[in-house]
Amino acid sequence: MANVTYTVPNKNGSYDGDMVVKQYTSMIIDAGDVVTVDQPNRGLFILVKGDCTINGTLSMTSKGGYINPTSSGGSDSNSVDANGLRLPFLTSGGSDSLTAANTLFNGCGTTARSVMANFKTISGDGTTLTLVRQGAGGGAGHTVSGNNSQNGNNGSNGSTGQTGGGGAGAANYAGTSGNGSYGSCFSGGSGGGSVDNNGSVTSATAWSGPGGNSATGHSAGGSGGAGNPQGSNVATQANARFEDNEDDEGCGGLIILVVKGNLTIGASGKIEANGGGSKHVWRTDDGEWIATGGAAGGGNIILAYKGTYTNNGTVEARGGRSGRTHNSANANSGWNGGTSTAGQNHTKTGGLGGNGSVQTLQVL
Repeated sequence: MANVTYTVPNKNGSYDGDMVVKQYTSMIIDAGDVVTVDQPNRGLFILVKGDCTINGTLSMTSKGGYINPTSSGGSDSNSVDANGLRLPFLTSGGSDSLTAANTLFNGCGTTARSVMANFKTISGDGTTLTLVRQGAGGGAGHTVSGNNSQNGNNGSNGSTGQTGGGGAGAANYAGTSGNGSYGSCFSGGSGGGSVDNNGSVTSATAWSGPGGNSATGHSAGGSGGAGNPQGSNVATQANARFEDNEDDEGCGGLIILVVKGNLTIGASGKIEANGGGSKHVWRTDDGEWIATGGAAGGGNIILAYKGTYTNNGTVEARGGRSGRTHNSANANSGWNGGTSTAGQNHTKTGGLGGNGSVQTLQVL
């Protein structure tokens, strides 16, 4: 179906909008093609009447919105129920009961709510899949002094149906780095800012809001935490440089894929809702005093299928990878999947985002 970027309806700024809902007779994403949305929002919900084959990428990586689900929102102007978002499915051997109603998707927008009203009510003969309203907790910032520099704490992994928490920022020499925070059913949590010898560092904002700002009280370079948007970077050291993270710098989003036929993920296929990371920090000399912010939490994925499910590819809602630290003029090469090469004590990295959740279910 070539590269497709769906336009988010009912946009509310740059980091919110209704859930995108699409229905197809059949669906094929070819190798090399990417299907995603044009800005962070309340999720991507795709229904396929026949077979679905994914050899390319279906992605909500760094597309989770800045949304407080306890407040009224979306085009339906509702808050998400305290029980989270719930989907009832008829299943073999299922014993759950749940009445299908548009209120199950309150806060997702009017189109998504209308879809849920057409689901089947289950009465002791089905399975309910739940997306937990509040995400897992973020990593706690470090307080350090002297040579006691620390890498940031990782965000917590989500339970079933729960998004991951954001990582804390790194802490160099003195001060307290920013905490990571929790996200929502729609999005992983944001990351905290890094600190280098004190300064006005900030923690991540709850509900996948802005990442924490980096701060320093001397000549240094530090990146802010991943989030909506990423926290601000600081560079008071002339040799400090920044590079974009390979996972972008937002929060992991939400994918719901319901297939009446067979669901096949080929060897090159990916379904992903990963958290983003903070910017990498490097120096053009061999100096230290560089630190990175925390990464964002992974999102939520639901895959429901009536036929067969074959996965030879990748399905993941992992936490983001924090920015890495390097020094010397050529050390910024090979960021993807790499490790920090700057070995001095005051070259620390932020915490990883916690992993989100992937749920798969065969339905009737």
